[in-house]
Formats: sequence, structure tokens, C-alpha cells
Amino acid sequence: MVSLVSVFLWLLGGLFILAAMHPEAVAQHKVLPRVIVGAVLVVAGFVLVVLAWMPRGKAGAASAGGDGIPGGQEAPGQLSLKPIVCPHCGGQVDASTAKLNPEGTLTVTCGYCKGVFMIQEEPKW
Repeated sequence: MVSLVSVFLWLLGGLFILAAMHPEAVAQHKVLPRVIVGAVLVVAGFVLVVLAWMPRGKAGAASAGGDGIPGGQEAPGQLSLKPIVCPHCGGQVDASTAKLNPEGTLTVTCGYCKGVFMIQEEPKW
């Protein structure tokens, strides 16, 4: 949609600039106003394209929400953090190594044995 508006602004701006060269516009001293309007329209079209292509938010905003839960998901209620223990070596795992994989699984990496394992949510019932 933005590209259509930008193309329309470019065409309209080009038309104004082209109309500024017409002999009647030159005779009536309307060259400068038409060139200015045309230039403003062309620049507005470029600004729309630049704004449409600018990234939204900070890098990594899609992978981590503001509350520290990967994927930007919201917690369903009050959370309490329990220490994560590596099933391979028994060492305590840092929760900041948690990564949300493309298939939707949450994995963490042990800092001691470098083992990677999945975190599964236990049923609440």
C-alpha cells in the first residue's frame, strides 16, 4: 500500500515538474512554485519508502519479550523461578541461556558440560 502511494506521489511530482516547463507556465512566472510542489511530492514519496523499509524496534525484539520470556510471550500468572539442574551432570544451569527454537521448543545450555536440553512445562493439574 505504501509503495502505491509513493509511486502516486512520484508521478504527481513529476507531472508538476513537467508542467513547470510548459510555455504558458513560463510566461505566467509559475515555474518556481510548480517545481517546488513537484520536488516536495517526490521527496515525500521517497520518505514514505524509507519509512516503510526501516526496521521496527530494536534488534532481537521478536526473540525476547520485555519480561525476559523468550518469544515475547506473556506469563499466564504469577511466576516463581526454580533452579534448573542439568540432567547430564547435575550442575545448576543459568536461565539466561534459554533459547526459543523455530519449532517452539525452549532449550537451555549447561555451562559446565555444555549439554543442551529441552525445558518442558509440567501440567498444572
